[in-house]
Amino acid sequence: MKCSRCQNEDVQYFFENNGRIYCRKCIAFSTKTVNLKPVKNEKKIYYHLNYSLNLEQERTSRLLIERYQNHQNTVLKAVTGAGKTEMIYGVIEYALNLGHHVCLTMPRKELVIELAKRIQKQFFNIQPILVYGGHTECLEGQFIICTTHQLYRYPRMFDLLILDEYDAFPYRDNEVLENILMNSIKGNYVFMSATIESGDVQVLQRFHHQPLPIPTCKVMGNFMMLCHLVYQLKKYQKDKKPVFLFVPRIEMTRQVQKFLKFFSIKSHCATSKEQNIHQSLEMIKSHEIDVIVCTTVLERGMTVENVQVIILHGEHPLFDKEILIQIAGRTGRKVPYTNGDIIIYTNRQTKAIKECIKDLQQSNALSAIKS
Repeated sequence: MKCSRCQNEDVQYFFENNGRIYCRKCIAFSTKTVNLKPVKNEKKIYYHLNYSLNLEQERTSRLLIERYQNHQNTVLKAVTGAGKTEMIYGVIEYALNLGHHVCLTMPRKELVIELAKRIQKQFFNIQPILVYGGHTECLEGQFIICTTHQLYRYPRMFDLLILDEYDAFPYRDNEVLENILMNSIKGNYVFMSATIESGDVQVLQRFHHQPLPIPTCKVMGNFMMLCHLVYQLKKYQKDKKPVFLFVPRIEMTRQVQKFLKFFSIKSHCATSKEQNIHQSLEMIKSHEIDVIVCTTVLERGMTVENVQVIILHGEHPLFDKEILIQIAGRTGRKVPYTNGDIIIYTNRQTKAIKECIKDLQQSNALSAIKS
């Protein structure tokens, strides 16, 4: 026996009720599925950017199209800030104009919303359908942008599926989500991330050709940590530099926010339990607040011009190498602010911190050799 949704074959997860067999592993994903209709486009679908891709981005874009034409799956490794979103536009445009069904998916709702905003402005003659928890009124379309949790609705539907940040929580190491995703693919996939060991296609340099910023590790006790934190934040406040302040636990965000208020530092919290994350991002971009105190919900995909990054209690096991690399990747993403601070306040320098710094330095060295 094999579950058609999550591919489970372990008999202990199956049970029968009223003559029907159910799989306990994926019973939460048991809503009615969607049957996408064949597509015939009357107008050519295209995208437009207000800037040009660099040579490396152009090369990668063409390579993704060629691999799709040859029915090849692709794993794309691109350093943070390489512009991998723009690199996939070409293959999306190509597939859509063939009448193929395309899905762009990622593990977190916040990333889906942020990316959908960009795509809706940059693609023409196509209306992307946005699907995530709490936003499931419209499910059918040629181009679906959704969280990985929503893929159970689309069994064997997508000619092209692109999974961004495929090593991110909650998708990473989740066998049910992995199987549901693979079950939604009719054709080929592109998996993308900055924090994987290797890929079929690799982009080792940011789009502006500047090195990846390297974190600074400051080892100290808790009291001195708070003193240094306030000093650093007041300095950024004076210079009008926005800050992402990462903490390891949700309950710490409110505690830190109250602490910062004593020093007239305006902040908002961003966690998986907050409903106003995108409002907070808009407020920090317009300098209405100084700091977003956040968990790792903002580790990926969020871009704020000239943002500086601080990690509080970097010794916490939550901050593994991959998460630290992604957090560091929030800085220096936009011209002319191609550098930025990443300060890790910690009780001790962990293996993850050392490996993060080493990996980023190696990426810069490889990029310099290639240049």
